[in-house]
Amino acid sequence: MLAEISAGLGSLKAAKDIVQGLNAAKTEAAINGVKIELQGLILDAQQGLFAAQEAQSADARRIAQLEQEIVHLKDWSAEQQRYELKNVWRGAMAYMLKPDVRDGEPAHWLCANCFNQRRKSFMLFKGQHGGNASYGCDSCKSTMTVDYRRKPTYDEDA
Repeated sequence: MLAEISAGLGSLKAAKDIVQGLNAAKTEAAINGVKIELQGLILDAQQGLFAAQEAQSADARRIAQLEQEIVHLKDWSAEQQRYELKNVWRGAMAYMLKPDVRDGEPAHWLCANCFNQRRKSFMLFKGQHGGNASYGCDSCKSTMTVDYRRKPTYDEDA
């Protein structure tokens, strides 16, 4: 953006010099030549200043985008602190609310894969087969199998 501003200011300085030269011009042809050159320099200055304005607008949009991303990351960080990774059954891992932040929320399992990608996705019951129950994530399609009696619970042995 500094280059565009410098170019615009340089063109304006050159225009000022031409106006001073205009006073020294003696003939109509010389005056017309100086006018044409002056108009070209004024156009160059306008283009430089418009380019600087565009660059400034693009920078402002990028700053707003980055500020929004910071807010999202802070929100996720706060949400992430509420959960801990648990072995829910024979190596089946899921995130569960920590005991001190439950505040009446129903027990639930979050997909470990999605959670590690900063997404909150629930492991949902998908069915029972034999002595096992299947849970799956609708976002990333990961699954886990647990004993059919296992359900998300805040009991410490679950």
